[in-house]
Amino acid sequence: MTDEPAKLTVDWIEKKAVKYAYAYDKGGKLSRYFGVNGIPHAVLIDANGKVVWAGHPGNLEPAAIEKALQGALPKPMWEWPASAKAVKTAVQKRQWADALTAASKLSEADGGPVISEALKQLVVGRVSAMKLALESGDLLSAQDSANQLVKSLGALPEKADVDTVLAALKANKEAPRLIKAQQQIRSIRESDLNKSKVFDAAVQDLKKLAKDYSGTYPGKEASDLLDELATKKRGG
Repeated sequence: MTDEPAKLTVDWIEKKAVKYAYAYDKGGKLSRYFGVNGIPHAVLIDANGKVVWAGHPGNLEPAAIEKALQGALPKPMWEWPASAKAVKTAVQKRQWADALTAASKLSEADGGPVISEALKQLVVGRVSAMKLALESGDLLSAQDSANQLVKSLGALPEKADVDTVLAALKANKEAPRLIKAQQQIRSIRESDLNKSKVFDAAVQDLKKLAKDYSGTYPGKEASDLLDELATKKRGG
């Protein structure tokens, strides 16, 4: 990820003959979200979309990468054949039922069976992550995942699990309050914490959230982010 203009980026990519994927983070919003203090900085996200590691890439152990790759697509989508265009489009939109339908039409030569199996594992992984989020008290993640999955699974059997999670959230009278707190913490994380006034206000808000929601998932989130900000401040 880079916040530099396309012209500078493309020139550097061509000069270095870079082979990995890259994208633009205009305004540095993503960097702020991940609390990037210096470059290079890496964030490892597993196949279910969960951040499992962050820091200097030189400190990232191969074992952590291997574990995060479990359940991931065996081949990146940009290497899929042209015949898989419909599958790729559906995956990019996270329309899992449509993606599986399109994949079922691919021949074995085009990797149809392999892609289909990988997509099935992705669906299972996302549903499992949603259920785990609910069980751990991460209601915002459970709600976000369920709302996305319920629209994209069609008649797939995993939709029953999504319906169960949505019903549990609806039945939980504390859910709206806890989710609102998590949304506030998320908003704080995404704010421009490099500005001193914003940083100081964030610390005060997080201290209140940590106290008001002690013993709950958002309370832990607030405490964890406070620790991150304390480390950031010490780092200068």
